[in-house]
Amino acid sequence: MKRNSEVWAPPYGEKRSKLFHRPLIPMLVSFAGGILAVHKILPLGHGFILALFFSIVICLVAIPFLSPRIRIYSLILIFFLTGALLSQGNRHPSRLIPLANLYKSVIIEGTIIDPPKIIDGKIAKINLRAQELILKEDTVPIDEYIVVTVYNHTPRFKAGDKIRFPTRLRPFKNFNNPGNYNYEEAMRLKGLTCSASVSDGRRIVPMGSGYLPFPRDLIETIQKPVRDLFKKKLDARDFALFRALILGERQGIDPGLREPFNRTGLGHMLAVSGLHIGLVAWAAFFLFKWVLSRSYRLALEIDVRKMAAFLTAFPVIGYTLLTGFQVSSQRAMIMILAFLGSLILGREREVWSTLALAGLIILFLDPNALFSISFQLSFMAVIGILWLTPAILDKFHYTDNSQQEKISILNRLLAYFTGLVAVTASATIFLIPITCYYFHRISLVSIPANLTTVPILGMWIIPLGLLSAVALPFSSNVSSFFLNLGAWGLNKMMTIIEFWSHIPWSSIWTITPNLFETFLFYSFILGIFFFKRRRWAKIGVALIATLILSDVAYWVYQVRFNRDLEVAFLDVGQGNAALVAFPGGKKMIIDGGGFSRGSFDVGKMVVAPYLWHKKISEIDYMVLSHPQADHMNGLRFIAKIFRPKEFWYNGDEVETATFRELKTIIKTGKIRRLLPGDLRDGIEINGVRVNILHPDPDGQPLILEKDGKWLNNNSLVLKIAYRGKTFLFPGDLEKQGEEVLVSNAGERVKSDILLSPHHGSKTSSSREFLEMVQPGICIISSREGSSGNFPHQTVLDRLRHMGCRIIRISRSGAVEIIVGKDRFEIRTFLNEKGLSQSRSRDTGEARKEKQ
Repeated sequence: MKRNSEVWAPPYGEKRSKLFHRPLIPMLVSFAGGILAVHKILPLGHGFILALFFSIVICLVAIPFLSPRIRIYSLILIFFLTGALLSQGNRHPSRLIPLANLYKSVIIEGTIIDPPKIIDGKIAKINLRAQELILKEDTVPIDEYIVVTVYNHTPRFKAGDKIRFPTRLRPFKNFNNPGNYNYEEAMRLKGLTCSASVSDGRRIVPMGSGYLPFPRDLIETIQKPVRDLFKKKLDARDFALFRALILGERQGIDPGLREPFNRTGLGHMLAVSGLHIGLVAWAAFFLFKWVLSRSYRLALEIDVRKMAAFLTAFPVIGYTLLTGFQVSSQRAMIMILAFLGSLILGREREVWSTLALAGLIILFLDPNALFSISFQLSFMAVIGILWLTPAILDKFHYTDNSQQEKISILNRLLAYFTGLVAVTASATIFLIPITCYYFHRISLVSIPANLTTVPILGMWIIPLGLLSAVALPFSSNVSSFFLNLGAWGLNKMMTIIEFWSHIPWSSIWTITPNLFETFLFYSFILGIFFFKRRRWAKIGVALIATLILSDVAYWVYQVRFNRDLEVAFLDVGQGNAALVAFPGGKKMIIDGGGFSRGSFDVGKMVVAPYLWHKKISEIDYMVLSHPQADHMNGLRFIAKIFRPKEFWYNGDEVETATFRELKTIIKTGKIRRLLPGDLRDGIEINGVRVNILHPDPDGQPLILEKDGKWLNNNSLVLKIAYRGKTFLFPGDLEKQGEEVLVSNAGERVKSDILLSPHHGSKTSSSREFLEMVQPGICIISSREGSSGNFPHQTVLDRLRHMGCRIIRISRSGAVEIIVGKDRFEIRTFLNEKGLSQSRSRDTGEARKEKQ
């Protein structure tokens, strides 16, 4: 009996000549390289498209005249050029983007594509196919996809409804910080042009039934009765989960329901992809094979395995349609059909070529798939399974007994679970860098959680859910019976998931690996794989281990022993957040940004990724200037995950759910709370002086009614000084608060770098305040196109009149200022007009200029 590893051996150890026996692999690599080249390096334009096209034609004409070996290289070049060409042709002009960049108010008419997503029962997210653009008296036909957010009085629309509404268009904007998620690119890959907002849903006018494009109209016809049955028969949680698992609709999955899946490494269950369609294919294949094998005559006349593979394609395609024919399920379907095709053609052992063929088909249909998270996860997981599973099974001395007729049930179960462990471990290990890069989290219970839940999902929940959908047109009672059985299994699975997720150490948050570290990880796996068989592998493993240790030593020094003061002003939209990295390793976070509406957590999605990018896993001091959403809401996640030792705030409290949650986290985490009275003498942290200037418990009090203006004007004001450079963080002080601050602090407010109070509002940055501070640099943290007109032109004029350099985070991205011995450097994430990417000045020159 052959070992499993002999069947699934990877191509890496074969001789070079055998590479050409699998030409699809280099062709896939070349095709992907062409897409990457256009995305990162090559120019855009019609002239370049023509050049690519004629280059491909010339290569095709020349191929018959080339030697076989050169012909292979020519084909690889053709695939590279084709990838570049298709990637170029995937960009389309838009009528809405120029208007969105100007934040124009327009009237849009279009058709709702998917069922709306309702957030907190108040806010609706609608994917809309915009078909008409109305500007004053002109009506322009368009065909673009946008995201519409309705904030109040949300109407109950459904997919296929046609609506008209006035709206303000907005471009998709990234939070421009190092290490942050590329939101603009993600929306572009989904085919979405821009976003639109409607403040009151009563302004939306229903226009009857709209036109859904094929196959979306067919899909909605299939999905709607199934969705209605699920909603009628199931409770809210089960309805949301069955919609996700059977219909591929995740609109009902809120953060609370998603969290147990994320903690246990089971988040992939909630998105219909390779796992779900693979389970359907696996169950259908063995069912068809068993049924066909019951007939002795049929088994003699046909190849049962090939016929079962052919029949399996139909439920795979059907399930993909039922789940909305979404991009991730389409890719999974293509991969499964490719493997079924290889089985039908008798090439099932050529798994690497089959995988390469599937990748080529996916990228040919959609070159942008290369940059999607779902494609990268699915493709890399399959590579990990094909490559590492045989090696793991060999360690267990596993032999493939699947072809033996007589084998005990116990041995079958043991073989099944051994294989499942190996597959789960292979995928989990191989995906570690990608998981850490995108999700910053590793589940430590992923393997046991998958072992105890995937069988229930694959052998109970999905089959019964599909049987319920298939039976619905014939009998609602039978359909409900299957659905109730499936819900019973779902509840058992959720009990298991909650058990694993409640283990305190079930998951850990991780720092973000860079490209070099990812390369080291996969190189190390490659070296270990060939360690006993190749001499170069032993040398390679030693070299890679040395590089890994050097990388660790470098980051330990940067994070814990750096001698400079680094102050980073982060891009959090309309809000404030800053990181102060003191010499010697201590860290302080000043405000955390946040939004007052919606479920988007700025702390989790914006501030924390920046910290992880900097390899920071702990915060020593957490400072809240005042308890308003755009300064406070992001601190909840920071307080929970980064375990600060001290929490500084001004003592003001508000009756909001987010503030109560923050107080609970601080109390549960036993974080020490300090008020201005506790910090009246200031503190020194490794040579850096930190003082609280306002509110002053011993100075002139603030006389105002306790409302929003009180919260702003009572903001905690910090001053940080190091090596002759000073920073002032005034929170949201307005004119009244500035007057009290100047009255109490006097000359002490004078600072080199000022964070503009209240995001550059016209009610702040009074002339008297600015003349007392005399800033050389003013950082303004606000959002472009904000309704409050931040920053106000009056403030900008005052600063320019003083000769102050203005850095607007909305245009420059995150701003990092480094102060050290003979060093003063400003770095911005994006280029801003009038500001270089990196500017250095000697502190001695700065003092001389000031004098």
